[in-house]
Amino acid sequence: MHVLLLQAREPISYGEESVGIKTLIKKVSVLLPERGEIIEVPVILGNGIRGVLRDVLTYMFLNKVVEVAKNNNKDVEVDARLFLLMLTGGVLRRREEAPITARMIDALRRNVELIPPLNIMGFAIANVMVPSKIKVSTFYPICKETYGLVEDLINKIRTDLKIAKEIPLKKLVSEIQMMHKDDVSRFVNVLPQAIKVSNIDKVDTMRGGSLGISEGEESKKEVAKKREETSLQALFQREYILPGTLYIGYISEIVPLTTYEMELLKLAIENISGLGGAIARGFGSFRILYSDFAHIKEDSGPREEKESLGLRKFIENNLDEILNVLKTNPEEWLDSKTGSKSG
Repeated sequence: MHVLLLQAREPISYGEESVGIKTLIKKVSVLLPERGEIIEVPVILGNGIRGVLRDVLTYMFLNKVVEVAKNNNKDVEVDARLFLLMLTGGVLRRREEAPITARMIDALRRNVELIPPLNIMGFAIANVMVPSKIKVSTFYPICKETYGLVEDLINKIRTDLKIAKEIPLKKLVSEIQMMHKDDVSRFVNVLPQAIKVSNIDKVDTMRGGSLGISEGEESKKEVAKKREETSLQALFQREYILPGTLYIGYISEIVPLTTYEMELLKLAIENISGLGGAIARGFGSFRILYSDFAHIKEDSGPREEKESLGLRKFIENNLDEILNVLKTNPEEWLDSKTGSKSG
């Protein structure tokens, strides 16, 4: 079990449910036996962390492949379908063809072993699901109501967080009103005068529909009034967790990771910095105050043995095969002929 302690650097707005114009943060019901009550706690579900982790693992791995390939004067080409699978994890669907055979599964396994992000996070393709090697827990905010629930994790990091025990949950949640601004006026001074802007009358369709006004149909005052009404309809509200809030959770290995997979996972954890919705509006950034991954010790074996197990060495030893697999369509990995060639 690898404990992670996160601190919100910006407001965290993690959630998908909307009521009217308000976007609510994700909450789960938590039983407090010592109080005999159930409370709603704003959490970060493990699936939310996994989604970000998939992205970072993918980019970190591909960057390492590019570094090694460049040193060997080789180009890197990635099939868009494989790239999408690495980022999303794919979807299960019915397969009308012949049943999956042991040979197909073996070809699939050999391909997946060359792509650590898929091997670590798992994925679904056709009617086959390859399970993840890791489990990501729910992350709970540390506060008065939840301290007892996560106290065992807090004790593992040997950091005094008792001050957080005094903060009531209701103080961690707030909301803000936001709006989509009318950006048509920016055309006046943003673009150089030498550039002609065409179809400016069609801009309103990009913002949720046309105002329904044709030239000469109404006065300028009426046009301005309708434009103002359209802007007002873009008002919305968003719940968020206050900056400074501490979250704690863990990542555990369901299946032991190889040395190079653990190295890649450690790199990804160190490079995660954002989470949740509205990131472009200044939401979602956090920092890692504590990570068990930072304390993972090197193997105690000889230097040559440690280097042979590292991520870079793994890529160097399998570069040609990795480059070949990256160019393939993963939907064909289960094809007995294509799969055997790419494996």
